Amino acid sequence: MLGSSGAPEPSRRWNEGGSFEAMAEEPMSAPGAPPPAPAPAPMGGWQAPPPASSPGIPGFVYADVPNRFIALIIDAIVMFLILIVIGLILAAVGFNAGVLATGTNIVSGIVYAALSLVVAGGYFIYTWTSMRASVGMRLLGMQVGNAYDGKTLTMEQAMKRFIALWGPSTLSGALNSVSGIGQIISLAVLIYLVYLLYTTAKSPTKQGFHDIFANTVVVKAARTAG
Repeated sequence: MLGSSGAPEPSRRWNEGGSFEAMAEEPMSAPGAPPPAPAPAPMGGWQAPPPASSPGIPGFVYADVPNRFIALIIDAIVMFLILIVIGLILAAVGFNAGVLATGTNIVSGIVYAALSLVVAGGYFIYTWTSMRASVGMRLLGMQVGNAYDGKTLTMEQAMKRFIALWGPSTLSGALNSVSGIGQIISLAVLIYLVYLLYTTAKSPTKQGFHDIFANTVVVKAARTAG
């Protein structure tokens, strides 16, 4: 609406009091002007990074070093009893050898060591491949399996694991009574066993040198796969 001076008058409306009141004019955009830019989207909040995945195969609970050490002690006691029996059998046929013998000659020591390796190897290889655990491991609720999928060890894996884990100890026990070399072998084996414990403790999947060598892993029995 134009006033008397020719300028547009503000729009008015009739109010409840019986008079006109001015209405607020909305600003008009110029013809052809671009639409106003939309308001910027609010910045997203900080998001925590996804949790780091656990090493190894999902679902496995790797056996800790203390339990494995106790299982080794139990198996060592079993092995000690086996070695005593072997020594008594050899003594009955004229060989002075065994963990209870003294002054063993080299021939008797070699015979005793060979028999000890065969019997101990048969014990561990059989229990690992048929029951997935030795006596000590079963008592502590652990199993040994293939490192990639948790399946039962093959004969080759079991043999390699026995050689790396129990081979030196078995030889040490068999040759301990041989004068001149028994003490040296025992010291070397002790250092080697400390190395095995160290590599097991440092591994995220608790695989010591013997496990890496045989591609095996020790897990809690309740959470194995395959």
